[in-house]
Amino acid sequence: MAMIQAQTRDGALGKGPSRLLRRNARVPVVLYGGTRQNRNLSMDQKELLKLLDNEGSGLRTHRQDMVIDGDIRVAVLLRDYQIHPVTGMPVHVDFMRFDPDQVIHVRVPLRVIDEAKCPGIKAGGVLDMIQKDVEVHCRADDLPNFIETSVATLKVGDSIHVKDLKLPKGVEIPAEENYAVIALVGTQSAASDETVEA
Repeated sequence: MAMIQAQTRDGALGKGPSRLLRRNARVPVVLYGGTRQNRNLSMDQKELLKLLDNEGSGLRTHRQDMVIDGDIRVAVLLRDYQIHPVTGMPVHVDFMRFDPDQVIHVRVPLRVIDEAKCPGIKAGGVLDMIQKDVEVHCRADDLPNFIETSVATLKVGDSIHVKDLKLPKGVEIPAEENYAVIALVGTQSAASDETVEA
């Protein structure tokens, strides 16, 4: 769990004040959710970059502690952030107050296991991660860090669809279509081997 330091943004809001913040190596932050009003905050640019680098997708799926103005402590989840397309620096961040009973929608990464056991990989096939993450909805307290997916039985040409995923208790995927998330595609050598065996 990370400790996020933020400060209240006083005064005018909008593009001009936000640009001034960024020139001073700070990033505009909005904290929202729950029964309280939105709060306009800022945080140190270097601290945010370090946080994104160290915590990764865990910021979206695991509660973090935010300390506002050095004394107000709030449990939060990262909801969104924007990166400047040229400089690669963060330009805005949204955090949501963490309410364990609130049902939330968030994207959770897929984690593949059992690659060493996979007959399709042994035959020369290659895993294609069609989707690296999937949208789930659940109570905030039930939010998993990742969804583990075994490929132990996949052969060349097989795929894993949304409905095949084993979800933790209380977690659902609100997908209307049963789309593929992982496929085991053949290479030229794998295709040749299959032709010989046939």
